[in-house]
Amino acid sequence: MWKITENLYLAQLPMIVGPTSKAEFAKNNIERVVTLTTEPIPENKRLKDVDYKFIRLLDMPNEPILSNGLLEEALKFIDEGIESETNVVVHCLAAVSRSVSVCAAFLMYKNRWTMEKALNMIKGIRKFIGPNSGFLAQLKIWERCDMDFAPERYANLSIDIPGAFDADTKTIWRQPVLDDRTETRFKCRQCRKVIFSSDNIAHPQLSDLCQKYLIEPMEWLRITGVTCSINHSCGAKLGNFIATGSKCNGLKRWIFIDKSKIDKVEIGI
Repeated sequence: MWKITENLYLAQLPMIVGPTSKAEFAKNNIERVVTLTTEPIPENKRLKDVDYKFIRLLDMPNEPILSNGLLEEALKFIDEGIESETNVVVHCLAAVSRSVSVCAAFLMYKNRWTMEKALNMIKGIRKFIGPNSGFLAQLKIWERCDMDFAPERYANLSIDIPGAFDADTKTIWRQPVLDDRTETRFKCRQCRKVIFSSDNIAHPQLSDLCQKYLIEPMEWLRITGVTCSINHSCGAKLGNFIATGSKCNGLKRWIFIDKSKIDKVEIGI
């Protein structure tokens, strides 16, 4: 097991049900277990005086963790244990994606950290981590929404690309539009609404060199195919979407916004 913070541990499934599990639990004084897989821990594999919590979760980019209250449920169980000074272990199969995402969310919530800071801390303890793209997008959404748990806030932030069949790239998680004056904002030239900020620019170096901005998916984004025009809700054509471009700067899809279609509003204005 990997100790993340005082009372919080990360583990792989064999550490929970394998031949050395009893010794692992005793060594780390584990009294609570959060299981993030497709099946609960069998009764005959459970240890006496340990509180087991099962939350069904697939390791898929289209799997929700916000709109269904799943993340809140997991963090509440962890927090209850830690507040009572009980050691809690969070696990999935390999301690790479699902359990890492939930541990990162707990660090974000308790410390008011960014997703990046939380993941970097965990990576310093366990090198081989890699939450899937959908979990990362949802953690970023949650961060930008001040870590609000209200499920209705996240109900319509995912869309599927018509005609796309690759499970890793089919679902898009759209980021909230924040009118944050600590960031440079960009407004639709036609309707004057803020449509993204400098924090949403996915490739600043590219944007500085050409007449387009490459941005994250935003909550106003509508997709009609694997390649299509991007229109704002006011009807203004803003740019183009390409679902299957070559991977660049960690991106598998491109959303280009024409600079001629928007106005830049500097910080503080």
